[in-house]
Amino acid sequence: MKKIFLRITLLFFSVLIFYSCGSYTTLTGNVKYNASEKNEIIKSNELKSYLESKSTIKFVLRTPEGYSNYSEEDQIKMNNIFGQIEKELIKNGHIVKDRVLLDLLLEKGDMSITEVGKAINTDIIIEVINIEFDIPNHIKEFRIKEKNINANFDSWSNIDYVDCKLSMLECRITLVEVGNVGGIFKFFVSGCDKGNDFYIHTYQMYSGQLDPDKESYVGWNYGNVTYKSLTNTYGLNDLSRSKAIAKLVKLLLKELNAG
Repeated sequence: MKKIFLRITLLFFSVLIFYSCGSYTTLTGNVKYNASEKNEIIKSNELKSYLESKSTIKFVLRTPEGYSNYSEEDQIKMNNIFGQIEKELIKNGHIVKDRVLLDLLLEKGDMSITEVGKAINTDIIIEVINIEFDIPNHIKEFRIKEKNINANFDSWSNIDYVDCKLSMLECRITLVEVGNVGGIFKFFVSGCDKGNDFYIHTYQMYSGQLDPDKESYVGWNYGNVTYKSLTNTYGLNDLSRSKAIAKLVKLLLKELNAG
């Protein structure tokens, strides 16, 4: 009887040890965010018919109000951004007029918007009200691919979030021939919009369950899992900013039915 009891006891502790012990493993997480849910779209009734009357749409950019008071450094930065927007418009098959000439004519103050627009032979004035990169956007929900389960960083004791930073373009559309505002738009994009994989280095028990109470880390690259939080950003380099601008222009053209 004692031998049977001993065997049962040993078996119990063996099972207990088996299910309570484990090891660290690296899994693939995926974080997804739909930045377009933050978009603000205001369009006039005449915008669609106005655009439909044009076989080819000619655009010109207008700098933000108070642009002349920007520092030289900020003006150089904005000019680079405007140049990238113009490139995207051209790549999408549209004619782009000289924004410097537009600003010069408007500064003179002796011509209306319609007169200025006709003078430079354009259809649409895109006034860039604001453009921003790297707006904080902390996302906590993600999916673990290998486990096919949804997870939340709040469940882990020492992992905070993935910062899927937003880029935003706010602009006003003026219909040159009639001189009316056709729309005011605010568009958002994120590098996580279609999902972004990362790696989570965490403790897995032999039962297959994950132990979020033990120290874990996340990283973008396999083998470099050393962070408490991650940042997906559009502001680190020119290439990432260009990608954001391309997406923002696509959204604008889609709303103008010109994409």
